[in-house]
Amino acid sequence: MIYEDSKENLLKQGLIKRCPVDWKAVNNLIKRAYTDLKTAERNISDDEECAYNYAYNAMLRSGLALMFSTGFRPEIKDKHLTIVKFASLILGIKFRKIINDYDFMRRKRHRFVYEPDIPCSGKEASDALRTAKKFVDTISKMIKTKNP
Repeated sequence: MIYEDSKENLLKQGLIKRCPVDWKAVNNLIKRAYTDLKTAERNISDDEECAYNYAYNAMLRSGLALMFSTGFRPEIKDKHLTIVKFASLILGIKFRKIINDYDFMRRKRHRFVYEPDIPCSGKEASDALRTAKKFVDTISKMIKTKNP
């Protein structure tokens, strides 16, 4: 779902706060996101849920890097959803499908954690990894244009 929040709304709701841009942290998050993608790839044939979780973590870290690169960070409440909303705000309608997939993955991952009998198929894990690669690459390119 594309979220139609603005930075001002997210600030008013107490979901984000301003912070100084820390390019070292941004770069470390992107680097870690790519490590998560590699880990997901290594695990996809042995443990689909593990691969799915690592793909999701790659998206989470790159979304957080995107926030940090614009001088914002999530507050304590609803961090994962806030990162999705912020990414939706920055990426916009052009990336509707990838944001919808990211939001779906967030909800599915939540179910894995709190409802341990929920299965994850090989197809779901493969789709998650494909989505995560697109998302991380897109954000990485955006960030490189700001801080080459």
